[in-house]
Order: sequence, then structure tokens, then C-alpha cells
Amino acid sequence: MKKVSLILFFCEIVGTISAQEKSNFFLMFLHGGYGILPDKTSGLTNSSASYIDELSSGVSWNAQAYFRHKALITGLFYSGYTAKGSLENSSDKILTSYVAPQLGAAIPVANGKFDIVINAGVGGIWYQNNSMVFGKERKVRGSSVGVNIGLKGVYNFSRQWGVSLEMATIRANLYKTNVNYHYKTIDVKYSGESPFHLDQFTFSIGLKYSL
Repeated sequence: MKKVSLILFFCEIVGTISAQEKSNFFLMFLHGGYGILPDKTSGLTNSSASYIDELSSGVSWNAQAYFRHKALITGLFYSGYTAKGSLENSSDKILTSYVAPQLGAAIPVANGKFDIVINAGVGGIWYQNNSMVFGKERKVRGSSVGVNIGLKGVYNFSRQWGVSLEMATIRANLYKTNVNYHYKTIDVKYSGESPFHLDQFTFSIGLKYSL
């Protein structure tokens, strides 16, 4: 019985290695889904709790491209998030963009029918709020450095195509924003103890294409 178990275990290892050897050398993902700003957001035209909650969830999307060598992947990650809300005399439209080089692993399971993909990186994040106050434009801009990590489960329905489910997070803080309103521009600074949080959690579904 032990010999049979050892043989089966060896076959599983060989199968996994074979799947890695035959895996595609280029991977691309496109996702869309739901995003959350768990620490809420700052710099809005209204500070009521219900309005802040409304702007703390929205639409997210990302695009990813990787070169693959066996289980190792290296590439580039882009993520976007948007949310908007309005009240009687004001409105806000938030957009964040994040770009970062990536390093991770794409691990085939079940003889390559499924992939578990982990990616992480450090990059730049850009924030903007195109708002209106009493009919006048108010623009808020800021940028910083962030870190990200993502986990995907991929079902490969062909050698080139697959369906991907992803959970990802981006961690970043702003320490200064540029506010332009009614022909005036000011810099708003945030202390190290109370920064402008841009942390995000995203949950998305998309397609994988590979070569």
C-alpha cells in the first residue's frame, strides 16, 4: 500500500512539473468588478457620513500582462477605480489609477486545468476628484507610491483562454493634494499621523489570454 501511495505521489509531481514545462510563456488578464475604500475618502465636497459611505464603494477594473517561466511570472499591473455622488449643491467624481511592475507565481493544478496566480508589486498611484460646488468646477489632484497584492483563481477552458476570479488590494497614502477651485489653487497637506488614505480592496471577474 505504501508503494502504491509513493507511486501515485511521484506521478502527481511529474504531472505538475510537466504542466509547468508546457505552460504558456505570456499571460494577459482583463478584469472588471467592485471596489471598496475601507478607510473612506477625504477631500469631498460634503463631509456627511452617508455621503462619504456612498463614495467609498464603486467600480474597479484592471489589466495585467506577464511573461512566464515555469511558475515564475514578471510583468505589469494597471488598476483603476471610480465612484461618483451628488447632493443639491455639489457633486464628486473620484478616479484613481495605479501602475506597478509585478513579480509573482502562476501555479498550475489539475494538470493545467486550473491556475492559482499570485502577484505583488510597488508602483505609483494617482488620485483625482472632478467635483462641482455651487455650479463651479473644483478639481483635486494628488499622487503617491503604493503597494499591491493580488490572488487569482483561473479556470482554463482552452490552452489560450480562461476565466479568472480575483481578489486584490492596494495600499497607499497621500500627504499632499492640489485643489483648484474658482481660479484659486492651494496645496492641502496631510500629516504623517493622519494621511489621506487611498487603500483599496477589489473583487473582480475577467478573462485570461495566453500564448
